[in-house]
Amino acid sequence: MLNIDEEKDKLTKKLSEQYSQNIINMNEYERMLDYITNIETGKEISVIGKIIDENNIEHSALTKTENNEIAAPKGGEKYFSVFSWRTSNVKSANGNGGKYVSLFGANRIIVDNLPKGRTIINVSSVFGLTEIIVSKNIKIVNKTTPIFSGIFMPSEINKENEELPELYIAGKAVFGNITIRTVEEVKRENEFGEKLKEKIIQKIIDRT
Repeated sequence: MLNIDEEKDKLTKKLSEQYSQNIINMNEYERMLDYITNIETGKEISVIGKIIDENNIEHSALTKTENNEIAAPKGGEKYFSVFSWRTSNVKSANGNGGKYVSLFGANRIIVDNLPKGRTIINVSSVFGLTEIIVSKNIKIVNKTTPIFSGIFMPSEINKENEELPELYIAGKAVFGNITIRTVEEVKRENEFGEKLKEKIIQKIIDRT
Protein backbone atom coordinates (compact mmCIF):
# COMPACT_ATOMS: atom_id res chain seq x y z
CA MET A 1 0.00 0.00 0.00
CA LEU A 2 1.31 3.44 -0.94
CA ASN A 3 2.49 5.47 2.03
CA ILE A 4 1.58 9.07 1.12
CA ASP A 5 3.82 10.66 3.77
CA GLU A 6 6.87 8.65 2.69
CA GLU A 7 6.33 9.56 -0.96
CA LYS A 8 5.93 13.24 -0.04
CA ASP A 9 9.26 13.05 1.83
CA LYS A 10 10.93 11.56 -1.26
CA LEU A 11 9.55 14.33 -3.48
CA THR A 12 10.70 16.96 -0.99
CA LYS A 13 14.20 15.49 -0.98
CA LYS A 14 14.37 15.52 -4.81
CA LEU A 15 13.13 19.09 -4.86
CA SER A 16 15.73 20.17 -2.28
CA GLU A 17 18.51 18.56 -4.31
CA GLN A 18 17.39 20.45 -7.42
CA TYR A 19 17.40 23.71 -5.52
CA SER A 20 20.87 23.06 -4.07
CA GLN A 21 22.15 22.36 -7.61
CA ASN A 22 20.58 25.59 -8.94
CA ILE A 23 18.28 23.61 -11.22
CA ILE A 24 15.33 25.55 -9.82
CA ASN A 25 15.19 28.94 -8.10
CA MET A 26 13.73 29.82 -4.70
CA ASN A 27 10.31 30.80 -6.06
CA GLU A 28 9.96 27.49 -7.95
CA TYR A 29 11.17 25.56 -4.90
CA GLU A 30 8.63 27.20 -2.58
CA ARG A 31 5.78 26.82 -5.07
CA MET A 32 6.43 23.12 -5.68
CA LEU A 33 6.96 22.51 -1.95
CA ASP A 34 3.51 23.96 -1.33
CA TYR A 35 2.02 21.53 -3.89
CA ILE A 36 3.80 18.60 -2.23
CA THR A 37 2.53 19.63 1.21
CA ASN A 38 -1.07 19.56 -0.04
CA ILE A 39 -0.86 16.16 -1.80
CA GLU A 40 -3.60 13.76 -0.73
CA THR A 41 -3.67 11.00 -3.37
CA GLY A 42 -1.35 8.65 -5.22
CA LYS A 43 -2.32 10.24 -8.53
CA GLU A 44 -1.16 13.64 -7.28
CA ILE A 45 2.15 12.09 -6.20
CA SER A 46 2.63 10.62 -9.68
CA VAL A 47 1.91 13.89 -11.47
CA ILE A 48 4.03 16.10 -9.19
CA GLY A 49 6.83 13.51 -9.36
CA LYS A 50 6.88 13.69 -13.16
CA ILE A 51 7.14 17.48 -13.07
CA ILE A 52 10.05 17.32 -10.62
CA ASP A 53 11.81 14.68 -12.73
CA GLU A 54 11.40 16.85 -15.83
CA ASN A 55 13.42 19.58 -14.13
CA ASN A 56 16.44 17.32 -14.49
CA ILE A 57 16.25 17.71 -18.27
CA GLU A 58 17.32 21.11 -17.20
CA HIS A 59 18.66 24.28 -18.65
CA SER A 60 16.12 23.38 -21.32
CA ALA A 61 13.09 24.10 -23.32
CA LEU A 62 14.24 21.30 -25.53
CA THR A 63 16.04 22.07 -28.76
CA LYS A 64 16.05 19.23 -31.29
CA THR A 65 18.34 19.03 -34.29
CA GLU A 66 17.40 17.44 -37.59
CA ASN A 67 18.68 14.14 -36.16
CA ASN A 68 16.42 14.54 -33.10
CA GLU A 69 19.45 15.05 -30.90
CA ILE A 70 18.73 17.11 -27.80
CA ALA A 71 20.55 20.31 -26.94
CA ALA A 72 19.65 22.73 -24.18
CA PRO A 73 19.91 26.49 -24.60
CA LYS A 74 20.37 28.31 -21.32
CA GLY A 75 17.95 30.90 -20.00
CA GLY A 76 14.20 31.10 -20.19
CA GLU A 77 11.57 31.26 -17.49
CA LYS A 78 9.23 28.63 -16.04
CA TYR A 79 5.50 29.18 -15.83
CA PHE A 80 3.22 26.89 -13.81
CA SER A 81 -0.57 26.82 -13.95
CA VAL A 82 -1.74 24.43 -11.24
CA PHE A 83 -5.49 24.29 -10.55
CA SER A 84 -5.59 27.80 -12.06
CA TRP A 85 -5.64 29.82 -15.30
CA ARG A 86 -2.95 32.18 -16.60
CA THR A 87 -1.83 34.09 -19.69
CA SER A 88 1.86 34.49 -20.57
CA ASN A 89 3.78 36.27 -23.33
CA VAL A 90 6.78 34.42 -24.74
CA LYS A 91 10.11 36.21 -24.40
CA SER A 92 13.16 34.66 -26.01
CA ALA A 93 16.40 34.40 -23.99
CA ASN A 94 19.19 33.06 -26.20
CA GLY A 95 16.65 31.00 -28.12
CA ASN A 96 14.87 29.72 -25.02
CA GLY A 97 11.25 30.85 -24.72
CA GLY A 98 10.62 29.12 -21.42
CA LYS A 99 8.84 26.11 -19.97
CA TYR A 100 5.06 26.11 -19.51
CA VAL A 101 3.33 23.55 -17.30
CA SER A 102 -0.44 23.21 -17.04
CA LEU A 103 -1.41 20.81 -14.25
CA PHE A 104 -5.18 20.56 -13.78
CA GLY A 105 -5.23 24.13 -15.08
CA ALA A 106 -5.09 26.23 -18.25
CA ASN A 107 -2.24 28.12 -19.91
CA ARG A 108 -2.72 30.67 -22.67
CA ILE A 109 0.64 31.40 -24.33
CA ILE A 110 0.83 34.43 -26.64
CA VAL A 111 3.63 34.61 -29.21
CA ASP A 112 3.70 37.86 -31.16
CA ASN A 113 7.25 39.20 -31.14
CA LEU A 114 10.22 36.88 -31.62
CA PRO A 115 13.79 37.62 -32.75
CA LYS A 116 15.14 36.05 -35.93
CA GLY A 117 16.18 32.42 -35.65
CA ARG A 118 14.70 29.65 -33.53
CA THR A 119 12.95 30.10 -30.20
CA ILE A 120 12.06 26.92 -28.32
CA ILE A 121 9.28 26.55 -25.79
CA ASN A 122 8.63 23.40 -23.78
CA VAL A 123 4.97 22.75 -23.03
CA SER A 124 3.50 20.16 -20.66
CA SER A 125 -0.26 19.84 -20.37
CA VAL A 126 -1.12 17.28 -17.69
CA PHE A 127 -4.87 16.92 -17.11
CA GLY A 128 -5.00 20.50 -18.33
CA LEU A 129 -5.35 22.78 -21.34
CA THR A 130 -2.69 24.79 -23.16
CA GLU A 131 -3.58 27.27 -25.89
CA ILE A 132 -0.74 28.77 -27.95
CA ILE A 133 -1.65 31.86 -29.99
CA VAL A 134 0.88 32.84 -32.66
CA SER A 135 1.00 35.83 -35.02
CA LYS A 136 1.10 35.18 -38.76
CA ASN A 137 4.67 36.42 -39.25
CA ILE A 138 6.13 33.52 -37.23
CA LYS A 139 6.96 30.05 -38.51
CA ILE A 140 5.61 27.22 -36.33
CA VAL A 141 7.22 23.80 -35.91
CA ASN A 142 5.20 21.54 -33.65
CA LYS A 143 7.03 18.59 -32.04
CA THR A 144 4.72 17.95 -29.11
CA THR A 145 3.62 14.40 -28.25
CA PRO A 146 0.06 13.39 -27.25
CA ILE A 147 -0.38 10.70 -24.58
CA PHE A 148 -4.07 9.82 -24.15
CA SER A 149 -4.82 13.37 -25.25
CA GLY A 150 -5.17 15.71 -28.22
CA ILE A 151 -2.90 18.19 -29.98
CA PHE A 152 -4.69 20.50 -32.40
CA MET A 153 -3.03 22.51 -35.16
CA PRO A 154 -3.97 22.97 -38.85
CA SER A 155 -0.42 22.35 -40.09
CA GLU A 156 3.16 23.49 -39.55
CA ILE A 157 2.42 27.10 -40.45
CA ASN A 158 4.92 28.97 -42.68
CA LYS A 159 7.25 25.98 -42.47
CA GLU A 160 8.94 26.67 -45.81
CA ASN A 161 9.68 30.35 -45.12
CA GLU A 162 13.24 30.33 -43.78
CA GLU A 163 13.38 34.10 -43.26
CA LEU A 164 10.69 34.24 -40.57
CA PRO A 165 11.40 33.79 -36.84
CA GLU A 166 10.71 30.18 -35.85
CA LEU A 167 8.72 28.99 -32.86
CA TYR A 168 9.73 25.41 -32.06
CA ILE A 169 7.23 23.77 -29.71
CA ALA A 170 8.47 20.74 -27.75
CA GLY A 171 6.74 18.85 -24.97
CA LYS A 172 3.72 16.65 -24.41
CA ALA A 173 0.08 16.47 -23.44
CA VAL A 174 -0.88 13.77 -20.93
CA PHE A 175 -4.65 13.41 -20.48
CA GLY A 176 -4.83 17.05 -21.60
CA ASN A 177 -4.91 19.20 -24.73
CA ILE A 178 -2.54 21.50 -26.59
CA THR A 179 -4.15 23.80 -29.14
CA ILE A 180 -2.10 25.98 -31.49
CA ARG A 181 -3.96 28.86 -33.15
CA THR A 182 -3.18 32.02 -35.09
CA VAL A 183 -3.94 35.52 -33.83
CA GLU A 184 -6.07 36.08 -36.93
CA GLU A 185 -8.21 33.01 -36.17
CA VAL A 186 -8.84 34.23 -32.62
CA LYS A 187 -9.72 37.71 -33.86
CA ARG A 188 -12.24 36.29 -36.36
CA GLU A 189 -13.88 34.24 -33.61
CA ASN A 190 -14.05 37.26 -31.31
CA GLU A 191 -15.56 39.42 -34.07
CA PHE A 192 -18.12 36.71 -34.85
CA GLY A 193 -18.96 36.43 -31.16
CA GLU A 194 -19.44 40.19 -30.86
CA LYS A 195 -21.68 40.32 -33.93
CA LEU A 196 -23.71 37.38 -32.66
CA LYS A 197 -24.10 39.05 -29.27
CA GLU A 198 -25.25 42.27 -30.95
CA LYS A 199 -27.88 40.38 -32.96
CA ILE A 200 -29.18 38.61 -29.85
CA ILE A 201 -29.38 41.89 -27.94
CA GLN A 202 -31.17 43.56 -30.86
CA LYS A 203 -33.71 40.74 -31.03
CA ILE A 204 -34.39 41.09 -27.29
CA ILE A 205 -34.87 44.86 -27.74
CA ASP A 206 -37.21 44.32 -30.71
CA ARG A 207 -39.39 41.98 -28.66
CA THR A 208 -39.78 44.39 -25.77
